[in-house]
Amino acid sequence: MCTRQAATPPDGDRDSPAEQRPELLPRWVADGRTVRVNEIFYSIEGEGVRVGEPTTFVRLAGCNLRCRFCDTRFDSYREMPVEAVCDAVRRHPAHWVCLTGGEPLGQNVELLARRLRELGYHLHIETNGTLRPPASLFALIEHWTVSPKRYPVTGGFLRITELKYVVGESFREERVQEELAPFVYLQPESGEPRFVRKALEILTRHPRWRLSARLHSLLGLP
Repeated sequence: MCTRQAATPPDGDRDSPAEQRPELLPRWVADGRTVRVNEIFYSIEGEGVRVGEPTTFVRLAGCNLRCRFCDTRFDSYREMPVEAVCDAVRRHPAHWVCLTGGEPLGQNVELLARRLRELGYHLHIETNGTLRPPASLFALIEHWTVSPKRYPVTGGFLRITELKYVVGESFREERVQEELAPFVYLQPESGEPRFVRKALEILTRHPRWRLSARLHSLLGLP
């Protein structure tokens, strides 16, 4: 595992619980010429407004949260130059690229996003909303999914396409910041029937919100 040190991210706006292992957190590399990549793969978008669209996913390593229900092994990574990431993306047929994680805003992804846009890709990012995004990213990334976990969405989001909340034992509907985005999705934790029932019951009080069924998982896709 690489132990390269990094510069401080813009605005210094992090929300990293003290109990987390710092060596596993995202690292901000000031020039953004390399990123820590967990995996790059092709699938369909299984959640939210873009459900069903062919997408290449660039899963970046590291996260400032450690949610117990997370099924992603994002602690392993290769440190890849931006051009190598773009070469890998170009092997797949999708027009959309989703930067996900882990927590992609824990790394400097501006150069990567700019290069992918130059290559003609549409860009989507999914973040937990605890790290302030650089304003420059909003000219590059078209689709913003913010999926809050234990913390409210931090400042600095010039726009949010959709909010996605995982509905588990501790989820409370009064924490939903629906004023921040035109679409709100509830995703039952791990697809457990009791959480499906909880989400459906909440939707009876909020008919403008939507259920996220994770189509890719239902179809056995990555």
